[in-house]
Amino acid sequence: MPNHISLDIQYLKLNETIASALLTQCADADLLSLIDNFVNVFQEYDKALLDTYLAAIERCGMFRTEALEMRLSADSQWRQNAMGLWLSARMLEISGQSDLALGVWGEVIDRSTGAVHDAYLSRARLRGQLGLLSDAFADLRQAISGQEDPIFLSKAARVFERLIRRGGPPATRLARIAILMSTTPDLLVPLLRLACFRDGISADLYIAPYGNLQQEILNPTSDLYRFEPDVVVIGTSWRDANLSAWSDNPDSEVRRVVTEIQQLWETLLQRQACRIIQHNFDQPAVDSYGHLSLAFRGGRGHMLREINRYLLDSAPAAVTLLDLDHVSACYGRRVWNDATYWHTAKQYPGAEALPFLVDHQVALIRAGLGLMRKVLVLDLDNTLWGGVIGEDGLEGIRLGPPSAVGEAYQEIQRYAVELKARGILLAVCSKNNEVDAKSPFLHHDAMILQLSDFVAFHANWLDKPTNLRAIADQLNLGIDSLVFLDDSPVERALVRRELPDVAVPELGPDPADFVAALERGRYFEALALSQEDLERHQSYQANALRDELRTTAGSLEEFLCNLNMVAEAGSFNEPVLTRVVQLIGKTNQFNLTTRRHSEEQLRRMMASDEYWTCYVKLRDRFGDNGLVGLIVTRQNTDDAGTWEIDTWLMSCRVIGRQMERFMLRTMADAARAYGVQRIYGVYIPTTKNAMVANLYGQLGFESIGRLANGTENYVLDLTICDVPPCAFIRTETSIVC
Repeated sequence: MPNHISLDIQYLKLNETIASALLTQCADADLLSLIDNFVNVFQEYDKALLDTYLAAIERCGMFRTEALEMRLSADSQWRQNAMGLWLSARMLEISGQSDLALGVWGEVIDRSTGAVHDAYLSRARLRGQLGLLSDAFADLRQAISGQEDPIFLSKAARVFERLIRRGGPPATRLARIAILMSTTPDLLVPLLRLACFRDGISADLYIAPYGNLQQEILNPTSDLYRFEPDVVVIGTSWRDANLSAWSDNPDSEVRRVVTEIQQLWETLLQRQACRIIQHNFDQPAVDSYGHLSLAFRGGRGHMLREINRYLLDSAPAAVTLLDLDHVSACYGRRVWNDATYWHTAKQYPGAEALPFLVDHQVALIRAGLGLMRKVLVLDLDNTLWGGVIGEDGLEGIRLGPPSAVGEAYQEIQRYAVELKARGILLAVCSKNNEVDAKSPFLHHDAMILQLSDFVAFHANWLDKPTNLRAIADQLNLGIDSLVFLDDSPVERALVRRELPDVAVPELGPDPADFVAALERGRYFEALALSQEDLERHQSYQANALRDELRTTAGSLEEFLCNLNMVAEAGSFNEPVLTRVVQLIGKTNQFNLTTRRHSEEQLRRMMASDEYWTCYVKLRDRFGDNGLVGLIVTRQNTDDAGTWEIDTWLMSCRVIGRQMERFMLRTMADAARAYGVQRIYGVYIPTTKNAMVANLYGQLGFESIGRLANGTENYVLDLTICDVPPCAFIRTETSIVC
């Protein structure tokens, strides 16, 4: 190898082809002489160049040489920059020194100021090989968080498949998901499974044969019905409408397509209690009629829009429309409609757009399972305004016009206010003096957010993870309910490492992109909007007043008496059904079985004499809490004198007010009215419902058996047990359903 290689390396990063040629032609003996120049010149990690160099090194099998071992030592100059750290970690792996490699991957991650997706993925793969599955899954989730690159995600999906062959990942929910598409699903399915894992869903997937969408639904003995899905994704696109570019009878064409889709819904829901996620019809990227296609009723574009409108207006509660037309437009129709992929593989949309589509699909699946986030936690300096309030003062921060940057910060605030209006709670987590932190809200005319918009305000000098835990505790919510928005890559990395269940969007340097980054995660996607959602902020503010009353009361009994609580109980009905579905889907802490029921399943229960259903609303001196609890029991078919509790849950907002005793008395009164003598209950433990592990025993039930997994069965004999009324809650209605 000529001596001028030390000079040539300066030019390698200008041309990947040159780099590859020089490295592959380099004699084995010269690779080590090149290696220090390689690390010194490339201070930053360059994956493509690193892989090329590693391939050359691996080819000559030099990983055990003494010269290389010196370079891999902890005090080597390699460990002083990003490229050297990456090279060290990879070489230690290839040479079989896995434990040392794990340590170096940790250095790569800890010394980064942002999300190091490749490093997390590499460590996940290595930990999986070593059998450290729990840690491997945690790394993989960090690796794919916020990622949209299809090549990277496909690689991550392969790592995921290897990991799950060794053992299942931790999951918040299990879901049986059927995918029915008229296009090839091969590239979409691994990405969908991976995205479900990312969001805490263990997905059991059924993939219908390509192009068999209608047959699967219409055939009562198809594999679809044997699979018994919880969720069915019907992946249609504009081609499935079978519309010509122009029609002389557009109304008939529109009716045909709408009727076909509606009949599929009706058939599927009659045979299977599930939620349907239906793609609507996107617009083709190319239309021979151009703008005329949308401007005139006979145009294909106009007919597609009419079809979408009718589908949206006629969709039953169990059907959610995924607005494919909007999604494809946001992504870019020309890239979405990749003609090469369509003609060669019947792949639609193009591979590059698949992660974007999958994120929207999984967001709706997640929402149907009650896994939406509930709280947006906001940093202040350089997140809600430009500058540092403690240093720049009110006059020095950038907020509002005429500054373009100031207007971008206003847009973030405006978006947060809109989230609050639809039921998302807002909180502050800032390293600041509290007086300084509050001053813009009190005295700056350009502020859109006000102090009254927040249900928690933590401005101090504690670390961010500590404050985020305190916010979750204050609101009586799980840490996985939080989304944390912070401009600092250091703070984001810390929160991701310490609190992996908190969603942390990756933000760039431009505040004009903050809203898009937050929107990209679709953390707050929901399927319905209830009155309780619209009043949630006021409800949590009222909780603060209740907490104040609790601290001033002389005893718990005095506090409960002073609340003046009034309950309303009733059987499930149409006006409350949306809220009932929400509670069943998302309540995890005070939930004795965590069984999930769809709206269709609940309707069947409401219509059946076999089930007794009860909802409970609560109001007090500080306001209306809305619908906060529910019970579903089923009559034992072999014993008419027995009820079995299928579902018993309560909102975290009213924990500690003896609502559970009121609900038990309501259930016992109804049971006696129906001649029921015994009520059986079961506690099924989960990662989040430990708070009710002993509830049955505390309420007078007798334990009749405990399984090895912690599940415990109880019975309440109403012939010998008296269930006293709750002294602190009165009711203006009574029910015997």
